[in-house]
Amino acid sequence: MADVLLDDFFEKAEAKRDGTSDLGAELCFTHAEEIIPLTALIRLPGSTKPVTTTQPYTCADNPWRGGSVAPMAANIQWDVFRKGDTCLVRRLHNEKETAFKAGCAPAAKGSAFYDLEELERCFGRTRL
Repeated sequence: MADVLLDDFFEKAEAKRDGTSDLGAELCFTHAEEIIPLTALIRLPGSTKPVTTTQPYTCADNPWRGGSVAPMAANIQWDVFRKGDTCLVRRLHNEKETAFKAGCAPAAKGSAFYDLEELERCFGRTRL
């Protein structure tokens, strides 16, 4: 179910990059039951340690907390900045800049901005 939301993030960013969208913002609202799977899919901090049948989840040994990932009014935001052929994306989770998953290289060392093409590569998206 989270794939649909991630696809939508990419489709909106790609439309902005390609000049086929003049939207200033698109706001979507959902419940924790959608936000939590999306956080795991995009590998937000605290959502990357899997459990196994031999080592189930416990509060003592796993940093994941539903109340932190999807508190009341949780949000995941992509800010898209386009200038000429350059399209940069910054992600915020609950109003805090949040790096994209490991393997995605920021536009500059220590930067919160990522080239959209790099994110497409990192998330395995193919351009049609």
